[in-house]
Amino acid sequence: MDHGEARIFMVEAPVVAAADPFDPEGRTADLTLSRAFVPPAPEPPDPLVAGPGPAEWSQRFGAVLGRNALALLPVTLLAALPMHFFVGRLDEAVIAAPYLSDVAGGLGLLLLPFMWLAYLAVSALPQVLSLAGATGVAVPRAAEGSRPRLRRTWSLVALRLRALWLWFAAFSVLTGSLPLVLTEDQFGLAAAVPLAVVLGAVSTGLLTLGGMLGCVVLIERGQAWRRSMYLLSRSRPVGLIAAAAGATFVPGVTEAVLGGFAATAAGVVAVQLWAIAALVTYAQARRADEPVTSLSLLNELAAPED
Repeated sequence: MDHGEARIFMVEAPVVAAADPFDPEGRTADLTLSRAFVPPAPEPPDPLVAGPGPAEWSQRFGAVLGRNALALLPVTLLAALPMHFFVGRLDEAVIAAPYLSDVAGGLGLLLLPFMWLAYLAVSALPQVLSLAGATGVAVPRAAEGSRPRLRRTWSLVALRLRALWLWFAAFSVLTGSLPLVLTEDQFGLAAAVPLAVVLGAVSTGLLTLGGMLGCVVLIERGQAWRRSMYLLSRSRPVGLIAAAAGATFVPGVTEAVLGGFAATAAGVVAVQLWAIAALVTYAQARRADEPVTSLSLLNELAAPED
């Protein structure tokens, strides 16, 4: 037998099952396109939760900013008050020291550390208000598709503002006290620029960590410090680091060039951009760890306190 003429063709199960047994010509099934497998349509991208990669992060950051910029304007204006009167004003407390020395026979100097702590605690308000406002506005907007009312935003974040403020007040005390300890008088004028760079790097690092930690405090439960460190390890927070550096250096540079009011305006805008960057970075890190959507984040944010 010539193997070129006698060939065996294997008929698979779907063909046999679809064949017509009453076909007089003995033909097998006609596999039309209607029986072919059609893959499901891909799900639309989440308005808040970005996929992996810096390109996805940038697209989501721009979308969240454009969608919520007008709604966040009242939060930005509210944050401008402590930004203008308290942030970077610790030197006013130092100037007040001679006046406090005359109060109650010099015992007034004991009030100076408390004044420093009060200044530093209130100077954390711009970060607290911006991050809480961005979370309370952007998360329900992405999940529900409509801008939340003021009462809705307040109800989502109000119970967690105290914990958020305590964390950021601690960061503010740390970054604000370092310039009082590490001064040019100790290291000389030659170390002024390196010292400013080191202090700026510390502030940028704390703002980067604080952005992730603040989102954990607002949305999740549990150990905020350990959880935020874990989520940072699951992400590449380049955008958050850049936004934190902007919030650190932009106000000082603007004040040196244009004055105090311009520095306040630039500062509140930089802090608001940092808050949005923190929220987008947090959502992206959560997605890298588990399946999440803006709706699931809203459900966690709206969960009642234990």
